[in-house]
Amino acid sequence: MTKWIDVGPQQDLPTGRRQCAKLEGQSIVVFNLEGRYYALENRCTHAGLPLEDGDLSGCALTCPYHGFTFNITNGQNVDDPKDTPVRTYPVKCENGRVLVGLEPLF
Repeated sequence: MTKWIDVGPQQDLPTGRRQCAKLEGQSIVVFNLEGRYYALENRCTHAGLPLEDGDLSGCALTCPYHGFTFNITNGQNVDDPKDTPVRTYPVKCENGRVLVGLEPLF
């Protein structure tokens, strides 16, 4: 069963913004992309470095260290779909709050 963790009010995560959160020892980045929320592990699969400061173009997040690009909707490596994806997490909004589920989607 998914455990839902409150990461804050929706108003603190407007469209085009991201927020990094530590949830039970896991660093997760939550994105608001045109009113849809996505969450992924804040760790590149290449070298384990944080993704939170990477460039976001549409749904493509580029690692600021080595240039690997990941789709924030499903964690897939855009350049090499056979590569290990970044772990993604379900997100929902209830009563004006953003909640992340700690059970991975894949």
